[in-house]
This record gives sequence, C-alpha cells and structure tokens, in this order.
Amino acid sequence: MNVAIIWHMHQPLYRQPGSHTAILPWVRLHAVKDYLHMAQVLSQHPDIHVTFTLTPSLAEQLEEYVSGQLVDRLMQLTEQQYFSPADKQYLLDMCFSISWDNIIRRYPPYESILNRRHLAQMNPDYFSNQTYRDLLVWFNLAWTDPNLLENDPFLVGLIQKGQNFTLAEAKNLIQTHLSLMGQVLPTYKQLSKNGQLELITAPFFHPILPLLVDSTIARRPSPGLSLPEPPFRAPEDAHEQLHRAVAKHTEVIGKSPTGLWPSEGAVAPEILPLVAEAGLHWLATDEAILGESLDVYFDRDENGMVKRGDLLYHPWRVTSEKGDLAIIFRDHELSDRVGFTYQHLPGSQAAEDMIVRLQRIARTQSGRPDALVSVILDGENAWEYYEHNGDIFLHELYRRLAEAPDLNPVTPDEHLAKHPPGDALEHLASGSWIMGDFTTWMGDPEHIEAWSRLRDLREVYELWQKESHPNKQRLQDVQSHLFAAEGSDWFWWYSHRNSSDQDALFDQLFRDYLAAAYQAMDIIPPDNIAQPITGMLQQPSAPRHFITPRLVAAPDPRRHWKDAEVIRPQASVGTMQQAGGVIQAVRYGNDRDNLYIRIELAAPLNQFALTLHLGTSGGDFLVKLGRIQTTAFLFQLSHGSQINIGPVTSALAEKIAEFAIPLGHIQVKLDQETVGTLVVTLRSANNQTESQPITGEVEISFAHEQQAMSGS
Repeated sequence: MNVAIIWHMHQPLYRQPGSHTAILPWVRLHAVKDYLHMAQVLSQHPDIHVTFTLTPSLAEQLEEYVSGQLVDRLMQLTEQQYFSPADKQYLLDMCFSISWDNIIRRYPPYESILNRRHLAQMNPDYFSNQTYRDLLVWFNLAWTDPNLLENDPFLVGLIQKGQNFTLAEAKNLIQTHLSLMGQVLPTYKQLSKNGQLELITAPFFHPILPLLVDSTIARRPSPGLSLPEPPFRAPEDAHEQLHRAVAKHTEVIGKSPTGLWPSEGAVAPEILPLVAEAGLHWLATDEAILGESLDVYFDRDENGMVKRGDLLYHPWRVTSEKGDLAIIFRDHELSDRVGFTYQHLPGSQAAEDMIVRLQRIARTQSGRPDALVSVILDGENAWEYYEHNGDIFLHELYRRLAEAPDLNPVTPDEHLAKHPPGDALEHLASGSWIMGDFTTWMGDPEHIEAWSRLRDLREVYELWQKESHPNKQRLQDVQSHLFAAEGSDWFWWYSHRNSSDQDALFDQLFRDYLAAAYQAMDIIPPDNIAQPITGMLQQPSAPRHFITPRLVAAPDPRRHWKDAEVIRPQASVGTMQQAGGVIQAVRYGNDRDNLYIRIELAAPLNQFALTLHLGTSGGDFLVKLGRIQTTAFLFQLSHGSQINIGPVTSALAEKIAEFAIPLGHIQVKLDQETVGTLVVTLRSANNQTESQPITGEVEISFAHEQQAMSGS
C-alpha cells in the first residue's frame, strides 16, 4: 500500500512594510531548528519519498535573509550594548516562546531566567542588561537544531558557558544561524532533483482561497455564521495568489509544481477552476471534506481505524470548467497523532504505533491497487515537544517504512502517475482541515472587523484602478501590500481559539499592510486603521430557530447539530490546531422542551469529571458527569447546597458528551428576552482543571416561539 506523507512548511510575511526588518523572527528560527533539519533527516533515508510545501512567502523571506535584504528585530538587538524599555518588554514577551518543560528546563541557566520572569514583567529593570543579553542568546540557542548544539564547537562552548555572554558571542551566534539558513533552499532543491522529495506549492501569501472568492462560502458548513456585511468577494485575488505562487516556486526550485496544498486545506467548488487554470494537477485536503461531499460519516472502531477505508484511501477526481483535478484526502486521525499525540511517547514507540496502524490499513486495502493513505500536517511546529527535536521518531519512522514489505512511501505525483483517479466526486464540500469549516478565520467579532477593513480597502483599490490607470510597477506595489493582508495568519490570531504573546504584533502587521496599500495609492488611510482589532469581546449570536438534535454522540456534529450555536474555546496557544485545546467546541440550542448541549474534547472524556454551570433567570444549576461515569445528574444550587433534581438524558462517546436538559428543570420560560450563562469545567484525576471561558462566563441566548415560527 502506498503511503504519502506531506509536511507543510509555512510562515507569513513578517517584514514591516517599507522596511527591511521582520517584526518576528520565526522564519529564521524555524529554518535553523526545523526546515534544514527535516531535509537532512530525510536525506539519510534514500528509499523514503515524501512531499513538502515551502510556501512562497516563506521561500521569499529565506532568500532575503541569506542575501542580507532582511533582518529581524532579535538580530538587531544582538548588536546593542544596552536595551530600552521597549526592547526589554519585547524580549520578555518573545524569548520564552518555546516549550518550557522540554527545552528551557533542560538548561539550568535558561530555567533560572524563566523562574524570575514574573519579577521582570512587573519591573523590567529587575533584569540587568547582561541578563537580557543572556536571555537573547539562550533563546537563539534553544531554536537551534540540537544536533548542532551537541557537535558544533562554538555552540557547545556557549552551552557550557551558560551566562555572561559577550556582544561578540551574540553576534557570532546570529552569523551561524545565517550560514545555516543559506543551506535550506539548496538542500530541498537537491533532494527534489534526486527524486526523493516532491515540492508542492500553496497560495502565495497563504490566504483562505474560498473566503477570498466569496466570504459567504463560510456559511455552507456553518449556517448562520457571522460575516462581514457586505461580504468580501475577490476571486481575481485568489487567481493572482495562485499564479504568483506557481511563478515563485518555478523560480526557486527550477521547475513548476504539480500539486497544491490549499492554505489550511480550505476548499470549495469555486476554487477548482482557479487551481486548474494555474497549471496544477492535484490538491489535498481533510477527510472531513470527503465525508461531507459523500454524506458519509467516517466512523472509527475502538482502535481508531476508519470503517469506510474503501472511500478514504484512494484519490478522487473533481471536475471544473478549466479541467479535471485529482484530489487526495488525509487521514485525520493519523495526521493528528503525529502532530499532537506522539509527542507524549518515546520516539521509537510512537513510530511503532504509526507503522502498526498503517499495516492494519494495508490489510484492509490489499485488494485495491490504487490504495493510498495520506498523512498531511504541519511540519515545523510539533518538534519542540518531541524527544530531541523529533529525531528519534523521524529516523525510526523512515527506517520502519523502508523495511515494511507492505508499505511503500511515495509522493502523490508518483502515485498518480501509476493510478490516475477513477472515481469522480459529483460535489466537493466547502470547508478546511480544522473542524471541516472556516470558523478559525471567520465568525468572531475580530474576524468580522478585520474582513470589513480588508473589504473596504479592496473597494477603494478597485475604484483607484479605474480612475488612476496605474502603471505596472505601481499596481504591483499596491498589490503586494493588499495580498499580504489577505493571508490567513492574521485571521488565525484574531480567533478566540488561538492566542500567543505576540497577538498584538500580528494585529499590528495586518493593519500596517492595510495602511501601506492605501499609502501606495496616495490615499490617506482611514482613521480606524490605527485602532487595534485584537481584544474585542466575543458574544455568540442568538440561535435563529429551534433545534432538536438526535443524541448519538457522533464524531461529526454536522448531521444532528448543524444548526446549533458554536462557542469556540479561547486561547489555544500556538500555530497548530487539533481543532482546539482539550475543550474543542461547545454547541448548544433548544426547542420548546429542552436545552441541548454538546461538548467536544481533544482527549478521552473518561479522563475528566465534567461540570456544566448554567445560570438562568430561575437560578444556578449544575450538570455533573463524574470521571468514568455514564450517567449525568442535574443539581440546583441553593444557599450553598446542591439539590439533586435527577438524571439528565445524555449520549457519551470517547471524546463527545451530549445532553438534553429540560427547560422546566432549569426554570426557563421562553420569550424574546431569555438569556442564560454557561461555564464548562473539566477536572482531571490529579485535580488539574480547564474551564471555558477561561474567566467569567459566556452568555447563551435561547430561541423562542416567535423565532421558531418566523424562522428568523
């Protein structure tokens, strides 16, 4: 059975408009810890063929660092003898952005600074200038391939010294980084030339293509989702993002790409002709999109094995007016295991688990010559949580794949050359690889504000083109800023599901690109461009009508909970999502008799005691489900006591809990003003808790008789 592994490498454009400074250092840091490392590991296993995306915005920045056209702020700070208050705050925010337990605490001098960070946050002058330089050096060391830290004499010397680093040592460390960066693109290009690696592309600035074409597409998987009014529509920008990507890929690699990873696996029928017109032959996305396209649930057995592998494990054909395309769908469970689960296991054990699962699939697909299992995930952000930057896992996985007689690691191009897709999809569903929808980039108040500002700029841009007839160079200058602002990353961090210490910087960059586009047209930016978007309050909208979901705790919520309201958990720190943190989503709605609540987790439900705290006009109530229990009970809080009202109708699965709570029991009488509050709390066996929202409570609105009758 063929196995296709696709590692997705991406960074947004961090350069501040009009400058040669990157406000964030992630291109450089991932290059010296992950990008070069991933290619070097692969090169030691010549029988293994895998696929990578190096997004054009990433490749361009790698080139600019190496040529000296781009530096980042941390590089500039290594040149300074002293640090301003703003410099100190930046270092305190930035220089602990790596796994504390797996990386920082490995080095006692670095851990010592971490343990005193809270004091410096209260008073930045608590740390001396020397301590800030030590912090800066340690952060750059932490973001270096550990193989180099163990073998390069200069880096070994810095580790051994531990503190009191000199200005010269800090500068030399940066030069070491730049030397390593210079090897990244040539290494990938050589592996591609050797036929061991297939490089595919992604839209230039990593936009969500369906939302560029028409933002109302977001409502297909999420009816009632809040959108900008009027909508954002710019299909010509989606076209340009693809064509520029193909041109950049061809320039860097020396040949045009055949495959596309649409940003975040986001697809819709409207993007297919654009993809075909760009000269691409295939694309990939998530199994949830195939399930919705076929109206099939990809249920799994107790071992996580897909029951309808005959549908998932082979390429499909999709048609468009510009030509047919092949499309492959990743195994979500296997991909998430690499991205999220295996970091908690020893590397060799994790590789063994992956091989065993692949071989089980191979046995079920033995009669199908075109069988292909696709494992597709972020290839840069997981490794800091693994043993030795993922070395042990990756080497063992590649070794076992090469030795397994029933597994054949291939690139999609190699597979499709021998097995063109025969089965055609009559309809391609719209959605992404996260929850099968677009709610990571659309629906929150910050999303709406950001898309509205982008839409306003786009309208001014269209009028400017008609009236000014700009020359080619000036048009390209404006487009470079506009297209950068269309990237997915800004909207990712505007989501309440994601948070980092750099949220304000991402917000600043997005608004800087909007302002730069206006200025390139000689137009004064509107006043609201200066107003931050990050931090706006999330208020879920009122349910539009009654729902009566069937309580079956199915993994996919779309059949029975399609019209429910969705509360997205806050503060999933990092640039990857398994579809949230431990609490992935809370869905709710009501009919005339019951309030329905569905809780979706990223970990087994039986590891936690679950409590729902409901506040209504009739009082405070608790729905409690004990750890490893199968029956939930409703309690009313009264004068400090919990009065047991009785059991609650529920449906439980491995990571799903669904409840039907009688409105009469929580004293809700439906009318136009009925609102309540909700807090969801998990408590583990060792008494660690997680609550959503993190602080306070979220307001929920009940559908009422008039809404149900009018359908509004």
